[in-house]
Amino acid sequence: MSKMMIDNVWILESFIKQRSAAIGTQFGFIGIGQGGSKIVDAFAGIRNSVNNEPCYPVLCFNTNLGDLESLKNVDKHNRVALKGKEFERGAGMVPEKGRQAVEANGEEVFTAIQRTMKNAEVVCIVASLGGGTGTGALNIMIDVVADYVGKPVIAIVSLPNPHIDENINAYNALKELTPKLEELRTDSEGNEYRALESLIILDNKKIIEDHLGDTEAAAISWDRYSNYKVASILHEWNVVTTLESDKSLDAEDFKNKLLLTGGVLTFAKKKINIQDNDLKSESDLINEIVSTYRGRNVLANGFDYENDAKAFGIHVVMPKHREDLLNANTLEKINRRLQEELPGVPVYYGRSTWDSRYALVYTITSLRGLPERARKLKEESEELISQQRERENKSSGFGIDGELSANPFKPSTTRNRSTSSAPSNPFATAKKETAATIDQSKNPFKRKS
Repeated sequence: MSKMMIDNVWILESFIKQRSAAIGTQFGFIGIGQGGSKIVDAFAGIRNSVNNEPCYPVLCFNTNLGDLESLKNVDKHNRVALKGKEFERGAGMVPEKGRQAVEANGEEVFTAIQRTMKNAEVVCIVASLGGGTGTGALNIMIDVVADYVGKPVIAIVSLPNPHIDENINAYNALKELTPKLEELRTDSEGNEYRALESLIILDNKKIIEDHLGDTEAAAISWDRYSNYKVASILHEWNVVTTLESDKSLDAEDFKNKLLLTGGVLTFAKKKINIQDNDLKSESDLINEIVSTYRGRNVLANGFDYENDAKAFGIHVVMPKHREDLLNANTLEKINRRLQEELPGVPVYYGRSTWDSRYALVYTITSLRGLPERARKLKEESEELISQQRERENKSSGFGIDGELSANPFKPSTTRNRSTSSAPSNPFATAKKETAATIDQSKNPFKRKS
């Protein structure tokens, strides 16, 4: 079975090509700004194994035309430049310019969304927090899709690696964004809907650290590594819920019980070698599976599962020749362990098989709480401001104090030679001397007359 890859670089798990595999939820992805568009470009690189068509509809907006042109997989018709003299070269890390750019191009923006997202069940709006275009346009774009396109919205955002300007921008955007998770609105027909159904956070600081420790990914830049991680984990989850199974967390449960829950979503994944000698008992296997959600978070760390978890999903893909290891009794033991660790949290679990010696464990948790770094972003930003202020106070500055007397050892100007006493030009072409030009009175061999 040939490998399925994104950009011929990132390998997707082979079960996505099994006979029963399909797309569970028809996501649509809208990228805003440079960072958001690059993440969406990774989703655009996921192709159908049968006809090589893109699996998901995608659309990208940016104030910088050059950034749009650099995308690899998004169709050119779905790259929309936000035009305007004041931001034609980008938003320059000024979020207000990003918001103004969307408003100034509102008619074209809305038309493009309606055209590309018409068949999407759920629209994911993607932005990198910290810059200008995506950070500034994110919240207004969520409102447009939720209120006027009438589709459920998931936001996928990245936190910047610590940087004073980007941190401040990210904090302000999150402060406006997170209340939407609990905000219920009513449409013209009286139907209630949530302004923002879910939030997925990529912590660039964590992902950079993961990348540095992943020797197999050394040839991939950290930002592409980040983009491929979020694209692959969401796509693999979306397919695994459609595999043949006698115990299924199916696509509808995945969408309605886990994705659209008004929480922050976190994903974990683990590959277990079933032939490993360390797995000596059923208890060892259960421990390996249950520990996945705490130690193998893909995108962010530092969640308070005990207090914040709202819903939990787990799916295990077992090797076909060892599926007996995960029977109904073992699944029930796993369920009870999870209930002990997450009391009162509904657990949805599924099981399927594939042709491999490894077991794959996927978990998803919906939480009413942020990852640690997002919670402490204000403190981190204040520390960066304090460090910059301290550096400025310690800087040597540009002042030059006091007077300096003339150099007492400076040579007298009377010692300078006149130009007439200076040697002739050493680079001048020497005249060839001939008998006519030589002063014969100085010739020692001249015969006396």
